[in-house]
Amino acid sequence: MLISLISLILLISLTTYLVYMPAQIIDGKTIAENILLDLKTKITGLKRQPGLAVILVGDDPASHLYVKNKKKAAQKIGVVFNDYYCGQKCCPQATAKEVLEMIDFLNNDQAIDGIIVQLPLPKNFDREKIINQISPAKDVDGFHSQNQKDYLADQSPITPPLIGAVNEALKATGQNLAGKNAVIVAKGEIFAEALKKDLENQGLKVKISKPDRALAGLTKQADVLVVILGQKKFITKNMVKPEAIIIDIGTNLIGENKFVGDASPEVAEVAGFLTPVPGGIGPLTVAMLLKNVYELAKNNQ
Repeated sequence: MLISLISLILLISLTTYLVYMPAQIIDGKTIAENILLDLKTKITGLKRQPGLAVILVGDDPASHLYVKNKKKAAQKIGVVFNDYYCGQKCCPQATAKEVLEMIDFLNNDQAIDGIIVQLPLPKNFDREKIINQISPAKDVDGFHSQNQKDYLADQSPITPPLIGAVNEALKATGQNLAGKNAVIVAKGEIFAEALKKDLENQGLKVKISKPDRALAGLTKQADVLVVILGQKKFITKNMVKPEAIIIDIGTNLIGENKFVGDASPEVAEVAGFLTPVPGGIGPLTVAMLLKNVYELAKNNQ
């Protein structure tokens, strides 16, 4: 009788521990470092160094952080990085026409394998027109309308970096996701539709939702919850299914130099896995972007 009572107490204690065990953090930084090391080795075997050009219009703090991180990673593995800033410190009066001309110049530069226009653009710029000015063969982000169509038709030679990053994060969990429910919470379709197709190809059942009143009822059913809103701490623990995988893509500036995600840190009390901000999807996206640069450079040798 005493042994049974002790066993019951131990079982209750173990159950309580499992319920409140914090989520496992998906270390995107370490995964990215391993990808970059592999790329560095591969790049040494090319006839010439790959070239990447990044155009940044405006002074968005998060955008400047992204470009800084891309430059650091590119230089580390042997990718020639060309940055073009159009903001307060350099070319503050740059017009859309000048940006389009800059893209044309880079399209014809044989030393440039990949071109990025860092988003978001200022409101007075036509994002679609500028992105579509990039040659589809040099669009390493996969945002060109033709490349989006090709990806949805399974005809694209590259995977958009953000989707590649999500896949790497999910792979790191070691979970079998076939048949599981996934919810993508996003404002725009440029990323959500492509990710939906990618996850469905992996056997998940996927829904896309905008941040409306019915959202919590949907997210509580998600075994995989991907959020890309740009709204700090929007997802709270009462919106999360226990043991869910949370892929937080949001990057929101607090104060002068602190960034937080779209998911509140408290979701770690409920979720099974969580990508941190910073250090999660961000470095993985940079690594997958540079992987695309390498693949395009390899074909241009």
